[in-house]
Amino acid sequence: MKRANGTGSIVRLSGHRRRPYAVRISGRDDFGQIIQRTLSYHATAAEAQSALERYNQDKARGAVPGIAAVNMTVQDAYNAWSTREYSKAGKSSIARHKAAWARVSRYASVPIRQVSIDMWQSILDEDEAKGLSQSSINSDATIIKALISYAYQRDVLAKNIYEYIEIPHVGAKYAKGSLTEAQVNKLKDMSASGDKWAQCALIMCYTGFRASEFLALSLESYHKDGDYLQGGLKTQAGKNRIVPIHRIITHYVQSWISSVHPGYYVLLDAMHNTLGSVGAQEATPHWCRHTFATRLYNAGIDETTRKWLLGHATTDITERYTHAGLAQLRAAIDQLT
Repeated sequence: MKRANGTGSIVRLSGHRRRPYAVRISGRDDFGQIIQRTLSYHATAAEAQSALERYNQDKARGAVPGIAAVNMTVQDAYNAWSTREYSKAGKSSIARHKAAWARVSRYASVPIRQVSIDMWQSILDEDEAKGLSQSSINSDATIIKALISYAYQRDVLAKNIYEYIEIPHVGAKYAKGSLTEAQVNKLKDMSASGDKWAQCALIMCYTGFRASEFLALSLESYHKDGDYLQGGLKTQAGKNRIVPIHRIITHYVQSWISSVHPGYYVLLDAMHNTLGSVGAQEATPHWCRHTFATRLYNAGIDETTRKWLLGHATTDITERYTHAGLAQLRAAIDQLT
């Protein structure tokens, strides 16, 4: 379809296509050569004609982006956004964004103007169908929102379509629970019989360390003067927290910190089997941390001390441990049976 020079053109593409009519506009590449770029695709010639007319009307009043921006791909938007965002974000945030991008990047090569609401929505709906956690779904939604907002703020998109996208809401991926006293006692019996993984579970039940924190424990984590472990990774408040060693796990701790530790997923599988063998088939290793918290509460330990031991609160005691502070933690641990 011929039009006046500089006003673009409409081309019917060959083959069987759902949207065979392409709207093309002229521009210059980085070397000054005139090139044709596809603006959009449409099901009918009339739709394509309307789209081109709107483009030329917007162009006449200076309301359209340049040729390069019109063809900005999802990958281009991500590269530009992440370059700025990652320069000021923390390591954990960057890791979370990159994991989300790996799922969202299915449309990386598609011009962002051509990614419809339904296409974005399909990513989140598939997340839900795959059983991803709410946290993962929210992370994907964050990336989608950032890309759409980046393009909208630069007039690549005519409107912010993110507001029309529905974020699925799912329940917790794993139910949070804790072991019963009877189940803890079974772990004690298995540990006494030499079961390595039962000993690991028991240590975690008496220290509250997460699986990743437990794997990070080493000889340097043990402080003989005071008989306590110092570790923790996840939060600022929980880093390098101190947990006195309960007498029941003393020998198991010494064996663990002196050994070569397995990989993260090896530990998860082994712990799942071990916890299942004491009657907690649905349990995850994180149940051991909840067991620690629950037993402290049931033993009547005050909230502040519980927070110190679990790494839920930043306090001077996590920075310079006085004898009085350490004694307070020791007294709390000794209340556990």
